[in-house]
Amino acid sequence: MIARIVLALFIALLPYGADAQQTRQKVSEKTAKGIWPFRINRMDKLGRYHGMWKLKGPDGETLIRKGRFRHGREVGTWRYFYYPSGRLYMLERHLRRQDFMTVQCFHENGALAREGQARVDETERDIRYYWFGSWKVYDERGEYSHSEYYEKGNLIVFR
Repeated sequence: MIARIVLALFIALLPYGADAQQTRQKVSEKTAKGIWPFRINRMDKLGRYHGMWKLKGPDGETLIRKGRFRHGREVGTWRYFYYPSGRLYMLERHLRRQDFMTVQCFHENGALAREGQARVDETERDIRYYWFGSWKVYDERGEYSHSEYYEKGNLIVFR
């Protein structure tokens, strides 16, 4: 019984091993790493970022940014890391059907540094990322310090 299950699994996974032996690949597939449904750093047919992306620092080992794209747009939770320590620096949560994201920044010791909202505006000429609304700021121990209010990335009120 167990031998049949192992044999069935082997036959089911056999095509994935054959995929690694293909010699001709598209340019976008050359950068993708991993087995088909779990590949990272890939592009869709139109050349837009798609799927899981992991960006590493100059040393090629330390992760500095990680998240998912859906046809060129960032979706879900993105994590940014301090370089070279690799500790969590920032979390961005892209909300479905919303034009903004929630952001949490952390001190290098892991304590919350600030939290608020951000937005990305895209025009034909450029892409602009900025903070807006009320932001809570915390000290090195993670205790509430004060609030700040931003409009299109400019600090308006400091309380």
